[in-house]
Parts: sequence; structure tokens; C-alpha cells
Amino acid sequence: MNESELIESLIARLDKVRRNGKGYLARCPAHEDKENSLSINTGDDGRVLMKCFAGCRTEDILNR
Repeated sequence: MNESELIESLIARLDKVRRNGKGYLARCPAHEDKENSLSINTGDDGRVLMKCFAGCRTEDILNR
């Protein structure tokens, strides 16, 4: 699975997804999110990057 397919698979599981530049913003599934605080993007090396601006760990996000 390439990074584009991986991101599409990931965002299909998230709520309130919207484009943000080259990436996406979504509601974080690891906490009760009222605003889109989860950023999903692709790094220069092709890795999928996720950051919850509320501080949730990637492990917790993926386990939801």
C-alpha cells in the first residue's frame, strides 16, 4: 500500500475531515474533540505523519 492509499484508508475512519494545504485536518478519535485537532500529512520521505494538537499519542489515535 502506498502512502496515498494509506492516508485515504486512515481518513475514511475519521470524522469531519477537511483538506488543509497538502494534508488533512480531522477530529481526533482519541479524545472528545469539538474542533479538528488532528493533522494528517505525508513527510518528505513518504511517511504518513499525524499530530494531535491536544497532545494525544499516535498509538492512542490508531487504536481507536
